[in-house]
Amino acid sequence: MKQIKIDFSKIKKVTLIEVIVLVIVLLGVGIFYSPHFIQKQEITKAAKIKANNAIFTSRALEEFAQNKNIKSSDVAKKLVENLNATMKNPYDKKKPAYTFEQNCYGCNSVSYDDSAKMILLTAYNKKGELISRTVIKPPSFVVYSKYDEDK
Repeated sequence: MKQIKIDFSKIKKVTLIEVIVLVIVLLGVGIFYSPHFIQKQEITKAAKIKANNAIFTSRALEEFAQNKNIKSSDVAKKLVENLNATMKNPYDKKKPAYTFEQNCYGCNSVSYDDSAKMILLTAYNKKGELISRTVIKPPSFVVYSKYDEDK
């Protein structure tokens, strides 16, 4: 059997300048692509909030259809409690997806009016920009979505 010998003295060594140039090139590529990645993440999180909004809306309309005399406050409280058990805020997993607070970023802020038999869902992103607003007043609802306008 033949043994292979490698002559390490003939192998070119990597210089410090080559390593620095490689790091600079990698940083440049990273800086170029990072805004695109961050923007896509933001759109994905906004879509998750809008999906949570749609789930709440369909469940609320179902509750109103099952019981015509139910109060908006009862529907809102029931759904916030039930849906928060399974859904989380896309920006902060420790926070709920639905809340009765007015300044809630990354979640759906729920308010209701029993006299008008209406529920209002408002969602803001982490920067405080309006993502969507839904008015649920049986037998129908109205939706305003920021990203739908931009298309």
